[in-house]
Amino acid sequence: MKRLVLCLIVMVGLYQGWQTFRPHDSTLAYSSGSPYVVVYGRDSCGFTSQMRSGLTRENIEFDYRIVDDGAVADGLHQKMESLGISTQLYDLPVVEVNGRLLVRPDISLVVRAYGEG
Repeated sequence: MKRLVLCLIVMVGLYQGWQTFRPHDSTLAYSSGSPYVVVYGRDSCGFTSQMRSGLTRENIEFDYRIVDDGAVADGLHQKMESLGISTQLYDLPVVEVNGRLLVRPDISLVVRAYGEG
């Protein structure tokens, strides 16, 4: 019995690790129109600051939403869960670009995705 419980714990841990570290590039349903970017992050996150600076340098307008706001986090988590992305542990920023949800993407990927919209 102890071995079964231990095996189950290991399997759950491996699955959660896979969810955390696998690349996330999923597409959300959105209405066609103007391209858009939404950055979900927090002010104290260096990666979020880099993304915001990079978008500004590229002259890409974006909405910035702070995940410490419960309503913002709930909305983001709902989107992530609908796409099968784990909300247990994830890296910031999460960037929504023209219906695609990207977890801690490189600025070049965001610029390319924005241009495709």
